[in-house]
Amino acid sequence: MSEQIQDSALRVESYDAIARDLQRLRFEAGDIPYAEIVRRIAEHREQNGVPASASRPARTTVYDAFRLGRSRVNPTLVGEIARALDVSEEDAVLWEARCLQARRQLDSEPSTETRVSDVERIETKQEPKRATLRASLILMVACVGINVAGFSIVPWLSLPLYLDMVGTAIAALVLGPWYGVAVGLMTNAIGLSITDSSSIWFGLVNIVGALIWGYGARRFRLCQSFSRYVLLNAVVAVACTLVATTLLVLLFNGATGHAAELTTDALVDMGEPLTLAVFISNLVHSLTDKGLTALASLGAMGFVSRWFEVPFYVSLVETQPSGLLKLANRFDVRKALASRAKSRA
Repeated sequence: MSEQIQDSALRVESYDAIARDLQRLRFEAGDIPYAEIVRRIAEHREQNGVPASASRPARTTVYDAFRLGRSRVNPTLVGEIARALDVSEEDAVLWEARCLQARRQLDSEPSTETRVSDVERIETKQEPKRATLRASLILMVACVGINVAGFSIVPWLSLPLYLDMVGTAIAALVLGPWYGVAVGLMTNAIGLSITDSSSIWFGLVNIVGALIWGYGARRFRLCQSFSRYVLLNAVVAVACTLVATTLLVLLFNGATGHAAELTTDALVDMGEPLTLAVFISNLVHSLTDKGLTALASLGAMGFVSRWFEVPFYVSLVETQPSGLLKLANRFDVRKALASRAKSRA
């Protein structure tokens, strides 16, 4: 890695080249979230005598160092980011030197000339990551597979959950609401061969969930922070419960043989009306189910963001609770593979 940085220091330098190399370094280190980089920088500063009250850089400041189109970059901060991404002290100094070289070069250029970084920034804005039809179809097939897998596992293990809308959520959030609807309908159509004819009726639940996830994320901006994302999934849980309760009571006398209906039976035995018992039972299990779906979808969005534009993913990751952040880091597959390759080297 140090040889690569030294070679970079000898060539014509630009802030955009540095930003791209930082992005590559972050990915190779395990796609470490920006909030974790901030924490590591603060910890390193405190170890070097900086008071805790002044040690934590702004998260947006750290994020901006990875962004293209900058006209100024703080060399010291870039060095700190490099250290937070587990480079050696020697390499961190070279990162700082690259920033200083880019600054000298930028200052020496005539102001009337169009800089390479400006051209790259314009090209970047004109050519955003767009999902091809082939990639979208592959993702949709994968989402149907995820739904069917969950749909099949639940009765096999007698789980009081549903797990048949994870793929619907992923498709609706990444591609759009109507892609989610298509995934949901295909799931319930396949479900006919796994259970019975009741599966097709519950396609309405998948449709409602897909529309709320898709339009909630895009039109109502309910994925701009983790707290809004939690609210979005709670709304999905309530809406799906209302639809499912209506179907269960009107068409199936409150039961289809699902493990979650043990709660319904217990409530009826306690004297609750059938409709209320079905609603309460379904809501309790649906909130749990959609919470798990939200976490699974968040992880999936991080994976597919390499091929699809998911504009709100960074905001979701940066605003999630620190406990989930540590959990994500602990079970990050790419980070584990990178560590294993490093140890073998």
